[in-house]
Amino acid sequence: MWFLVVFLTTTSLITAQNNLSYRLKIGDQFTVYQLASQDIVQDMNGSKHEIKNKIEGDYTFVIEGVSDSLYDIRFKFDRFKMTASSNLVGEIMSINTTDSISDDDIEGKIFSQLVTTDLSMKMYKNGKIKSIEGSKALIDNMINAAGDFDEFTKELMRESMKKEFSNKSLAQSFEQMTYIYPSEIIKKGESWTNAFEGELAAKNTWTLNNITEDDIIITGKSTIIFKNSDSDVEMNLTGDMTSSITTSLENGFVKHMSSKSVATGNSIMHNMNDTKVPTTITSNITYKIEKHVQ
Repeated sequence: MWFLVVFLTTTSLITAQNNLSYRLKIGDQFTVYQLASQDIVQDMNGSKHEIKNKIEGDYTFVIEGVSDSLYDIRFKFDRFKMTASSNLVGEIMSINTTDSISDDDIEGKIFSQLVTTDLSMKMYKNGKIKSIEGSKALIDNMINAAGDFDEFTKELMRESMKKEFSNKSLAQSFEQMTYIYPSEIIKKGESWTNAFEGELAAKNTWTLNNITEDDIIITGKSTIIFKNSDSDVEMNLTGDMTSSITTSLENGFVKHMSSKSVATGNSIMHNMNDTKVPTTITSNITYKIEKHVQ
């Protein structure tokens, strides 16, 4: 009887602790729908410049290899749509890879290559991405699709695209969806921390809110730093982000994730004698995932 009581007590303690991680199998396939909106407000001597950016797309993760610590994943963009507009100048950009492309639509030709090139990803079981390969081919395809430009122009385009589509930039971007699990065993109600790097850097505190029959419920609170610079504008903003996540108890992959952030600071306008313009960026990002088993 004493042995039975000890056994049951120990079992209860073990099941109350949770080793949160990905539990993926070769052949697992996940189609991700992403919707991101970004409102930028710049106060220019009492006159507001309002910019609205919206990105919508689908992409697919296919698990091709599993080891003790890493997953080998094939990644592909299936659809990409982006619009940008300004209250001062109107439409800035409109891209949709499902639309037909006219001969003079250089941006359309460039972004059409997003859906033609596969990338290879290595991801740890806590969601941190070790590496991504294939961005060089992706960028080369985008540049070559743009038209017959001289080598100097192509190099300028290549350097510009590396900010968003280099191996490192893509890894930092996708970690905002995947890198959510701790390295230690967690009980319900406990929290852990990690950090994102990149153009949007974040220090995150995650909390295990609940575990149901099918789902893991996690919430996040983050302090963020947004830095972006080019020849015309440099942004230095800080703020906060909140996240709500539901992941699969079976495989650990995200089922639904939503994040909202507000960052404030200054835009330094280099073409206006480095004038500092008060700036606020409000962002909302949603991911919805559908699993397919091959």
